[in-house]
Amino acid sequence: MLYCSTWISINTIERSTLIPPLKRITKNTAMLTHPAGKAEKLFYVERTAIDYEDVSSIPEEYLHLILPYAGIYFERDEQCDILSQHKQVGPFSFWVQEVFARESFVLCPYTPRHIWALHFMYDTSLQVELYEDKSFALEERECNLFNLESDLHKVPMESGKRLLSCHINILPDTLKELAKLYPGLSRLANLESYGVSGPLNKYPYHINPVCGFLLQRALSCRHIGLPAEHLLYRCCLDLFLNFAQQDLQLPIEVNNVIHLDVLGQLFKLLVEHPYQSFTNAQLASMYDLPIDEIRAGFLRHYSISLNGFIRMTKMIMVFELLTEKSTPLAAIANAAGYSNWETLNRAFKRYYGCELDELRRAM
Repeated sequence: MLYCSTWISINTIERSTLIPPLKRITKNTAMLTHPAGKAEKLFYVERTAIDYEDVSSIPEEYLHLILPYAGIYFERDEQCDILSQHKQVGPFSFWVQEVFARESFVLCPYTPRHIWALHFMYDTSLQVELYEDKSFALEERECNLFNLESDLHKVPMESGKRLLSCHINILPDTLKELAKLYPGLSRLANLESYGVSGPLNKYPYHINPVCGFLLQRALSCRHIGLPAEHLLYRCCLDLFLNFAQQDLQLPIEVNNVIHLDVLGQLFKLLVEHPYQSFTNAQLASMYDLPIDEIRAGFLRHYSISLNGFIRMTKMIMVFELLTEKSTPLAAIANAAGYSNWETLNRAFKRYYGCELDELRRAM
């Protein structure tokens, strides 16, 4: 498993407190004055005009946090530090953003166009003032699908507060088109937004271990160019599919999932040993559970089928083995449990949208 040198791991989040040297406010930043006396700072959660900063302009203390494949926006003033990293992959606009408040102020999230945003909250909990008469609590380690109109919203930030979040933006009509290829997204694509900003899901959902695993993949990715695009596209797609399954199941109480300890052991086994091939019957026998119970419990707790997660871990393993260019494709196929590399190639193309040789040449 790759070590997440950025922020997120499956079970824990490790943070570094950084105080970089003073840096100018970029031309995309606006400071206003709040009636109560607190400054208001414009905070772009989506952009239509791309104007990334050169990595050489980023303070040295931040360089180890930079994602190799991402475009960067960095701001620093007396109120706060803001580090935004962005990558457009097909229909998905992938963002990782961090805000550290030196003083109390009001952060004003803004998108110049109507979007839906699958949002993952880390590190802290905040209250978002969507409108004068409508607010929403962003809780730590929760995920929501937001409808965001092109309006200014307000997030009070206290001195010393740190916001860390990851979100994937998509245009609502584009999600409808994507649902034609991936029917699992149909439920989300057909949600109504009614022209106001706010969560589209009735209940917030916890960042489950599968979402944590996928986010770790995205944030520990050291690839650039074509390999990064294929990897991130699949991570974004799987995060949307997982959220769609959570929404289909409605709120899940952990205490209502039977054999939770066994499911945790099974999840760990599959993540740590993707090169081993197990049938459902073998897994059921190993954990002394009926096949139907282990399948149903896995789906309910992780919002992905058991076989779907096995395929995910094997495809991720294959992706990384391709970086070892001396390893024959036949050996990679054997490690993934395929009879030959041609069969693996077809499965890989269905999953990542490219062939084995194509990806290896681009690495």
